[in-house]
Amino acid sequence: MKSYSLFAGLSLLASSASAHYIFEQLTHAGTLYAAYQYIRTNTNYNSPVTDLTSNDLRCNVGGETAGSTTTITVNAGDAFSFTADIAVYHDGPLSMYMAKAPTTAAAFDGSGQVWFKILDLGPTFNADGSSTWPLAQTYSYTIPPALPSGDYLLRIQQLAIHNPYPAGIPQFYISCAQITVTNGGTGTPGPLVSIPGFITGTEPGYTVNIYTDFTNYTVPGPAVWSGQSAGGAAATSVVGSSTVVKTVATSSTAVVVSSTTSATATATGAAVAKYGQCGGAGWTGSTVCTAGSTCTVTNQYYSQCLGWKYEEAG
Repeated sequence: MKSYSLFAGLSLLASSASAHYIFEQLTHAGTLYAAYQYIRTNTNYNSPVTDLTSNDLRCNVGGETAGSTTTITVNAGDAFSFTADIAVYHDGPLSMYMAKAPTTAAAFDGSGQVWFKILDLGPTFNADGSSTWPLAQTYSYTIPPALPSGDYLLRIQQLAIHNPYPAGIPQFYISCAQITVTNGGTGTPGPLVSIPGFITGTEPGYTVNIYTDFTNYTVPGPAVWSGQSAGGAAATSVVGSSTVVKTVATSSTAVVVSSTTSATATATGAAVAKYGQCGGAGWTGSTVCTAGSTCTVTNQYYSQCLGWKYEEAG
């Protein structure tokens, strides 16, 4: 199995110039909008960014300005999704960031120590020694309920680490949506970081060889904002040798991602694709997940179809 994985990784390295993927569509309130309607258009097609010192790490090549992209209005606590042109297929973590614009989202280039992380998705480590990455075409989350009102850039980042470093340089697949948040909370997002600068290139999560002795993983970059909900509980992600520990932003409880027990939403309705929303306060869509995933409570506002199963921490 490991030799096959190594062969597959080297094969991907040899074909790294082939087509990749780009997050080009935003979903909100059940509507999948046209490509680049609310997501900034990039000029490098679906190629990755690899230079850790480049401003292109913010919103991709060509994404430093709004161009023809417009800004969507959402409420704090609303669900949203990013959808790529094809499913993500390079192994690596997925993260979401936000940055508050000093004026409008359309006028903001993302400069300064203004970015904060709201989500990390790392690997699941299986009992047989293998690992499973959260690879999908659509990734869903919620606007943090505690987020103050205002204009923001909403950034998705998939870090491909499928090519063993340093021969293979990790690849960033990035897009930014422009949003106006209304009915916001009174939280203070943080820690705040600058992009570029948020990853130095020395982090184990950046340099790791996922084909050799891969038993633990920490997503590089800042900690996830710990006060996303009104209750202000933690929302960080730590990945261990056999268990993903995700302390989620809820009012009083922590949630542990494990391979044994589960606390899932009630399953009713048509199937929802893996990583899609399947529940939460005000949710009126389906609560049934496609085979291989379970409708899992992240917080009171959001449940998601995941391959992991959760247990409440005692």
